[in-house]
Amino acid sequence: MAKISIATVRALVNFLSKPSNDSALPLKGVSRAQLLAEINLTESALNQSIQVIDSTKYEALFTFAERVLQNRNIGFDFGKAISIDRWGVLGYIAFTSPTLNIALAKQRKYQTLAGNLGTPFSELVGDSLLLKWIPAHHCSHHVVEEIITGWATLAMNLSQNKIKANAIYFQHSLKGSDNSKIYDNYFGCPVYFEHDFNGIQIEQKLLDVPLIMVDNTINQTLCNQADNILCNRVKQSPIETINQFIINQLPLGLPEIDDAAKQLGLSIRTLQRKLSDNQLTFSSMIDNIRKELAFSYLSNTKTKVIYITQMLGFSEQSAFQRAFKRWTGQTPKQYRDSQPQVQ
Repeated sequence: MAKISIATVRALVNFLSKPSNDSALPLKGVSRAQLLAEINLTESALNQSIQVIDSTKYEALFTFAERVLQNRNIGFDFGKAISIDRWGVLGYIAFTSPTLNIALAKQRKYQTLAGNLGTPFSELVGDSLLLKWIPAHHCSHHVVEEIITGWATLAMNLSQNKIKANAIYFQHSLKGSDNSKIYDNYFGCPVYFEHDFNGIQIEQKLLDVPLIMVDNTINQTLCNQADNILCNRVKQSPIETINQFIINQLPLGLPEIDDAAKQLGLSIRTLQRKLSDNQLTFSSMIDNIRKELAFSYLSNTKTKVIYITQMLGFSEQSAFQRAFKRWTGQTPKQYRDSQPQVQ
């Protein structure tokens, strides 16, 4: 089940319930009581600091607000209004990091604190960094536009507009304004809809531009807090935590058990014992996670097989094809063609 940080849901409720004074964000306020009733949450539940909840509540807010406001650009507008509390402690870590390069590294380490809607995946293309976001589940264009726009806005705001994208990519078609120039003008670069992937491309050298809110002392304190949260999650839900570690690491290559043990603050022997107590091995977990993610990507997204191959940590597409044939007796294409078409 896809989960998202309660901090992100709270930020969206706050955004939707306050009329905007910014002409670039033409939103009228929506009743806060109606928003909470729509997702069956109380103010008390909304203010839990580190909880993650079912992402369907997040999607329901976008669907409800689009209907009430007759606005299909809400995700884009919400992304432009990025604030430090958007991703909980992960957001504060990003805002106080010295460079975007370091912020991205810490984002990879603490990604689970913000949920598991999808996985960021970066690769170098010439002199540029291509940062892709691969959704693990079918999600609305609002969610995709909020994430990609939020990334771009964060980089611009924290660098005093020194870090700007060369290109923005969306898999979905243009949904809101009939004029894509609204997007081009905001990002200051070409924006491509109906592309192979969702992502942002920036010059690699910009990753080391100093950010204006850097505070190394606060950043270290926040990282310690994040480590403690992860440590508590390991104690409470060890298998789920190991599972999420593997998901986050697969795009970077096949994870090793010693890497997992180090990340989770466990000895290799303790990690093996926790797995054995649940009749699992590290290698069997990797294989099962790859299989379930492959099913999800092929059923719920339009992500190309070559990108799925990368996201699952296979060295080449033929290796993924062989693994998928072993799991199902079908090729990835045959499996995808047998599923309901993703809109």
